[in-house]
Amino acid sequence: LPAAPPDGLTLSPPSPRSMVSLVTAMLVVHAFTPQRAGELPRIDRRRGRSASIVASAIPPSDVDRSMVLDDRSVAFNNALVDAIKGGLDMAYEGREVPRFYVLETLARVPYFAYTACLHFMETIGRRDTTEMMRHHFEQSDNELHHLMIMEALGGADAFMDRFVAQHLAFFYFWFVCLLYFARPQMAYHLGQVIEEHAFATYDGFLRDNESWLRENPAPQVAKDYYEAGTWAPRMESLYDVFVAVRDDEAEHSSNLGCMSTSAVGAEMRECVIHASEDLAS
Repeated sequence: LPAAPPDGLTLSPPSPRSMVSLVTAMLVVHAFTPQRAGELPRIDRRRGRSASIVASAIPPSDVDRSMVLDDRSVAFNNALVDAIKGGLDMAYEGREVPRFYVLETLARVPYFAYTACLHFMETIGRRDTTEMMRHHFEQSDNELHHLMIMEALGGADAFMDRFVAQHLAFFYFWFVCLLYFARPQMAYHLGQVIEEHAFATYDGFLRDNESWLRENPAPQVAKDYYEAGTWAPRMESLYDVFVAVRDDEAEHSSNLGCMSTSAVGAEMRECVIHASEDLAS
């Protein structure tokens, strides 16, 4: 090695800002590095479609227990979602479709946040996030069509409803991003709790309004989305639409439940593989 830098090259110590950036990037990479090597573990997953929603993954016995959510994290997520949902229920009492519009606006946000964080990890060198990003994009696209259905039904007609939904979504996005970088399992569990509430909300709405829903036609956006494909269900009425939306929320909750109880890396990718197999079946 030369004792001095070549002519014309000036060496200077790194600035404090560059050192902070480097350390931050190293910490983030370390946090997302899979903790265990080996082939993908087998995960016992149960779907929650049109049934009570349960945690959809049983972590293998050799999983590092620190990777599984603790009771305080679960309690925090439950309390946060209960508070938001309770406030929306009070504010939108008797206005079901606008409430669904706000709910669907928020339901999309976690998938945007997950994808943004995974894209950042890919940018700084991770190459095992592609399947998860694609999966979360598909989930966000599904939620987009739920949102478009609610808009077609008049849920976004009032300025104040749009204002509330969009501002809640803005702050919620950044909260989920921070949570994902700190603890991905907790971020996935938060999404799971939201989807569970969505499932329960739509299920109750179907029970209480079955006759009215069966008498009203499905909006075209729902037909275009759900009737595509050979084995697609027929959207004969609004009842069929809300059944499909409810069942989608059950599938999302089941998958997020799998990811919230899995170690970062291979196990989370295994959840995506199981989700793809369920959809194919």
